[in-house]
Amino acid sequence: MYKLKEKPEDFIVREKSNVNIKDQGRFSYFKLTKKNRNTLDVVKEIAKQLGIKENEIGFAGSKDKHAITEQLISIPRKKVEVNVENVSLEFVGYGDKPISLGDLEGNYFEIVISNYSGKIDNINFVENYFDEQRFSKSNARVGKHLVKKEFKEACAVLGLDVVKNNFIGALSKIPMRMLRMYVNAYQSYLWNETVASVLRMKDVLKKVDYSLGTFVFVKKCEDLQIPLIGFGSDEFESDEVKEVIKNIMKKEGIRYKDFIIKQIPQLTLEGELRDVFIDVKGFKVTKNKVSFFLQKGSYATMVIKKVLD
Repeated sequence: MYKLKEKPEDFIVREKSNVNIKDQGRFSYFKLTKKNRNTLDVVKEIAKQLGIKENEIGFAGSKDKHAITEQLISIPRKKVEVNVENVSLEFVGYGDKPISLGDLEGNYFEIVISNYSGKIDNINFVENYFDEQRFSKSNARVGKHLVKKEFKEACAVLGLDVVKNNFIGALSKIPMRMLRMYVNAYQSYLWNETVASVLRMKDVLKKVDYSLGTFVFVKKCEDLQIPLIGFGSDEFESDEVKEVIKNIMKKEGIRYKDFIIKQIPQLTLEGELRDVFIDVKGFKVTKNKVSFFLQKGSYATMVIKKVLD
């Protein structure tokens, strides 16, 4: 069986930003290079050293932990001195606004594949599934509890210290970025299930199991979008997916309006369309290394799962 990420240098991610960098502005922009570190943990540590709130540090997206990654972050001050393990900051300029989620075109990847002697075929498209990194051990389960207003159960899974049954209070101590990540993870699981069900009805190339289900890969690419299930997402459903989504939601015991979370309004999430297939650009193979570019929000590991036996 092939192996990935035997060491951080085997998985390199370089963000292609679309942020407008200027010679002056209210926010300082830095290239953050990290090794074997989680983006949210790094941001938390930088904020602590600077004496600011975590949400004052902007970034366009989380990057793989077991890797060497480069991305832009914004900090609302000009003088920045921090010392974070396995992290470097390089000042690149200023801007008028903080960097926020989605402020990038995509990512370049260089991936070393170990313990594999088979052929690596060329690829120009891949199914846009969310991969294991999105779910961790229990992210989707916590997200489902939040959507279903099972706050006691969410606190139990997270191991939170709850005082006088104030479950909302305990959850509110978690950074909002993290809480939203749990609901996003549940939406991602539902999307994966929807896509796999739809693609099973097409010309299947292969199936690959993962911790929460099965990825179904097909031989032909087509123009297809499927909504992330959320409040109001039924407006985006085509006839092809409507019945599939209905069955999945019945199995999960959820309704569209469940994604309105009045107890923690910032967790209320609407549905949105996501491409089922994406382009894999500039795919190259050099011995046991592959390199390519993917649009934002897509997972390089899905390319590996599709091209390798």
